[in-house]
Amino acid sequence: MSVPNEIFNEIPINTRVAGSYIEIDGSRASGFSANHIALLIGQSLAAGTENNDELVIVPGTGEAAGEMFGKGSNLALMVKGFRQNNTTMTLYAIALADLVAGVKATADLTVTGAASESRALAVYVAGVRVFVSVSVGDAAADIAAAIAAAVTAAADLPVTASAAAAVVTFTAKNAGEVGNDLRIQIALRGIVNGEKVPEGVSIAVDDDGFLTGGSGNPDIAGAFAAIGSEKFNYVGFPWNDGATIDAASEWLENNQKAGVELDVKAFTGRRGTLSELVTFGSARNDRFVSMIESYDAPGPVWMRAARYMGQASAKLFNHPARPLFGLELVGEMAPAKSSLFEFSDKNTLQFAGITVTDVGQDGKVRLNMPITMYQTNEFGDESAAYLLVNTVAQLGRLRDELSSVINSRIMAIRPILVDDGTAIDDAVPHVTPRSIKATLVGHYEYLQSFGLVESLEEFERRLQVSKSPNDAFRANVVYQPDLSNPLYVLATKIEFELDFRTY
Repeated sequence: MSVPNEIFNEIPINTRVAGSYIEIDGSRASGFSANHIALLIGQSLAAGTENNDELVIVPGTGEAAGEMFGKGSNLALMVKGFRQNNTTMTLYAIALADLVAGVKATADLTVTGAASESRALAVYVAGVRVFVSVSVGDAAADIAAAIAAAVTAAADLPVTASAAAAVVTFTAKNAGEVGNDLRIQIALRGIVNGEKVPEGVSIAVDDDGFLTGGSGNPDIAGAFAAIGSEKFNYVGFPWNDGATIDAASEWLENNQKAGVELDVKAFTGRRGTLSELVTFGSARNDRFVSMIESYDAPGPVWMRAARYMGQASAKLFNHPARPLFGLELVGEMAPAKSSLFEFSDKNTLQFAGITVTDVGQDGKVRLNMPITMYQTNEFGDESAAYLLVNTVAQLGRLRDELSSVINSRIMAIRPILVDDGTAIDDAVPHVTPRSIKATLVGHYEYLQSFGLVESLEEFERRLQVSKSPNDAFRANVVYQPDLSNPLYVLATKIEFELDFRTY
């Protein structure tokens, strides 16, 4: 077989100057190489060293986040939650300033009585324990002052504290609704774990310990503008109001469109009762947003969401089709067992687009079946097409893989498009519908071996490739993969007998 001059990319076909010329073409060595990147968007404090509304990389373990965004800031704590669950993925962040008109959430703790025993009092702030020294004879005002001082000394906490007489006022460092999810609890683990209020003393916190009154969320559109053309695969943010989810969903949809084709998913969380969560979730239909529930947990739901994003991003990157069931949210403190959602409640929430968690006997919080907020198709009919976070991740990976093989095996050779059966020298770079199909089938076989898809023979039968009937330099493909599916439910029926009989 002759090798025509036309196959070379760099050596001109009309070269007459004698010599040996060697060009290197790496297109045959090209293959899909994945590198996923995560992004957290949250609120900063004035003490942070990074500028707001700018995309910055968070180095290493994320320990620098306190200095970067302000110690105790919403964003610094989200970085901590993410890194507790994903220590390796490249992480970026965009800090947004508090809304100028934003209001900070507050809570009052009232101490009464005088201590008749000395004890280290355990005060929990957003799930973080702070010990306060109480001595025999300490009056209510003394204990209140000691609580305020201990909380103030813990710079990484998301609140400030001040004491007036026997009342401690806690104020969220960040303005807005993120503060309403902060909680103050006393001796949370109970006497069995050595925690109790000193004898002679009573401590009360209004609203079950939650800070209240925070309002005014930053506009997340500013963060999306700061992203520009940068590409991320996982995006987390703390706000869960309808306007924020709308803006995020629009941005996500635009980035998934043909021509952009970015494999990106968003994670957030929402605290509420069963009724509140079902009401909110049922009104949504966001196929690239996953919202995790929280009800009575000590820590803020936006840290739970950051932990969720950390675990999900790490495991989906390794293999998007493997189930996420049972993954621990490292660092997440479980609520009291009496306030956990029951099986029927969880099932109801799953049908309302809310991702639920489980709490084991060991007290660890684990993922159940992570889902998106997608519930109906364009006709309003119930649909499970984009239900699983796994499915969304699989489709993103499949599209990236397909793009890679098309670019490296077909487009990179700059081929001529001809009809099947055309008599053309094999050395001349060209493709036919049949050769394109063969390439795609071969690649699908690889994807099947990797566990992303199944049913190779049926895929090949359904795969359609043809020249465009009205565009001479275009080929059209109808690609119908059969996705593999994660195992989330294993149903077993036991049919027993007291004694096996053969008659």
